[in-house]
Amino acid sequence: MSRYYYFAATLPSLAFGAPSPMTSAEFLERCRVHLAQDDCAVVAAAVLSSEAGSPPKASATSGFLSAYYAWERSLRNALVLLRSHRLGKSGERWQRSSKRSDDAVRAAAFVFQAATPLEGEIALERERWTFIDGACARSVFELDSLIAYALRIQILERLSGLVPEKGEVGYKEACAAILGGAETSDSRGV
Repeated sequence: MSRYYYFAATLPSLAFGAPSPMTSAEFLERCRVHLAQDDCAVVAAAVLSSEAGSPPKASATSGFLSAYYAWERSLRNALVLLRSHRLGKSGERWQRSSKRSDDAVRAAAFVFQAATPLEGEIALERERWTFIDGACARSVFELDSLIAYALRIQILERLSGLVPEKGEVGYKEACAAILGGAETSDSRGV
């Protein structure tokens, strides 16, 4: 695996909940200067949550990224089961194939206990951060540490976008749309 001693040593430290010292785009620009093209492509492809299909191809070249996506999928499966159970439904339909991770199940239970949606989102990002810290603790100057850095920046960017007032407006708009649709259906006798 490639090692990037100088580049990794020049990166500012990141702390959960603190403002990010740079954006994801700025970090990728730095990567383009200091990393081999293939390694830069892997860092650029790293995302917090893969789509409903299989993990991005970049995970095939990084043991850390592969482990992260497996953990993330197990976490999401556990959240599906918790949420569906609360609604008295089966969540099997929404499960995606993954190896069960006890750590991810524990993380999902913690996230699920949040009192508000905002607290739940913050708890989710904290659990991701914790997993990332543990999974790449030994790869300080390797490509995996730079991938982890990119994911941490994405977490900080996501946290900075969680504005309670904005969320409340979105929640009210969603409720109004749902209730408006229900009223329209009731008035037509449907």
